[in-house]
Amino acid sequence: MLSKFFLKFVIFTIIIAFIPKNSNANIYELSCKNNKNTTTWVYSNKRKQVILTNVNNSKTKKNFQMERQTPSSFSSKGDMKGLQTNVTYNKNSNELAILQKSLRGSNQFYKCSEPKLLKEE
Repeated sequence: MLSKFFLKFVIFTIIIAFIPKNSNANIYELSCKNNKNTTTWVYSNKRKQVILTNVNNSKTKKNFQMERQTPSSFSSKGDMKGLQTNVTYNKNSNELAILQKSLRGSNQFYKCSEPKLLKEE
């Protein structure tokens, strides 16, 4: 009888130990601007996704997949205007860079406000 209780207790403890402590996928919004454009970005570190949602108050939806991330920055890849594009954000300097790998592409640099928590999951 005592061995069954002990076995159940050990199994329960193992299950609890492997539940992630921070399993929520917080979703943040970045508002960025430079001399010509104003953009809005939505990102989630847990989902490893960055989405461009607004350019100069016009709705759009461009998806980028995060490749590298730290608590204070991320780097992601995707396509924009048919060109391979990298998006890099640094929270310490609040700067976002859009870099395109083509001679026809353009590189854009933005200054952003602090990320705003949109949704906590």
